[in-house]
Amino acid sequence: MKSRKVIFFFLVVLIGLVIAEFIIGKFKPQITFSQAVRYSIDCHESDPVLPFSLRKNFNCKMVNYFGDFNTQASINSLGYRGKEFQMEKKEGTKRILVLGDSMTFGIGVSDGETYPEKFEEVLKENKVNNIEVINAGYADSFSPDSYLVYLKNRGLKLKPDAIILGFFVWNDMTDLSETVWEGKDEKDLPEKVISCCRVVDQGQLRGKEIEFKYKYPILRESQLYLSLIEVVKNKFGFFQPPKSMVAKRDQYQGCILNPSCIDNFRQEEEKTFKVMEEIKKLIDQNDIFLLTVLFPVDYQLYPEMGFKYGSTLYPPDDNKNFIQKRIGEKLSGLGISFLDLYPVYDRQRNRGNPFFTYDAHLNSLGHQIAGEEIAKYLLEHLKFDR
Repeated sequence: MKSRKVIFFFLVVLIGLVIAEFIIGKFKPQITFSQAVRYSIDCHESDPVLPFSLRKNFNCKMVNYFGDFNTQASINSLGYRGKEFQMEKKEGTKRILVLGDSMTFGIGVSDGETYPEKFEEVLKENKVNNIEVINAGYADSFSPDSYLVYLKNRGLKLKPDAIILGFFVWNDMTDLSETVWEGKDEKDLPEKVISCCRVVDQGQLRGKEIEFKYKYPILRESQLYLSLIEVVKNKFGFFQPPKSMVAKRDQYQGCILNPSCIDNFRQEEEKTFKVMEEIKKLIDQNDIFLLTVLFPVDYQLYPEMGFKYGSTLYPPDDNKNFIQKRIGEKLSGLGISFLDLYPVYDRQRNRGNPFFTYDAHLNSLGHQIAGEEIAKYLLEHLKFDR
């Protein structure tokens, strides 16, 4: 009789757990470990001088958990997104090299839809002959210090006539809170850049230390277990990763857009423009045209999209483009030309929202608008053969 009661008790508990698992999965789903792997792009590879670069001859998957996109990115034999090209520039060709992070790489959009390909397309429509655009997004890693190291080691060997540097105001400066300069030159500038907190694992970027909730193979697939861990973490502060494994960028998310707390990133800001000054010098020495393009954050233009950032400190209503003004002043002081896309997207709201709904990146419309505006700028400021 007693054994029947025990069996009945465990049966009731089991049924309760199954019901709880179903309810949480239905109404408050958690991202399981296998889902986290599935929704992480897998085109990265370890690099001797950068935090990462891109896998050569590879098609990487890009799948959004909420359904914003499900597509692929083609990486060529030299490790750049897009079509094949030769290292040696053909005589008479004007080559444009585009630097940047995930915005430039084109997270979520198909081949042919990234803004480097779009402005090349517009230039050719305007009868610009013998033009070649190379998308170095993510091939140069993800932050201005890595762009500098990339240029010195690889980018300048491509002999570009012009360089477009895509600068995402949300994280290009704050990403320097993640990077570590291993080895410095006589100017105290990096010769090698690594990440404090992330590594490449089977093509994907992950934390050097696996989150507690994902440590145990069976439990990390349970909706109930993951939900309980999140509750305990948020309510009591347990299961937090070591501070050394969390970049300042993630601790003060949103401060970069707000004058009231941007000083949390003063050190990163100073390092950014020290690096930008050196990039400008290198480019001038090689007689290369340089343009920095400032990409806005979606909720600067569409406050309703702030839901995806949680408790982020939002920019003040009367100064939403504060960070663009600040960066613009710094760039002007260094003699670097820049194109601010904030007013461009603001003027063209009638064309639709240029950002994905749940993901923070530009959608195909956003890339199209950026490409058109960059092409317009280049046609006005560069001499092309037609």
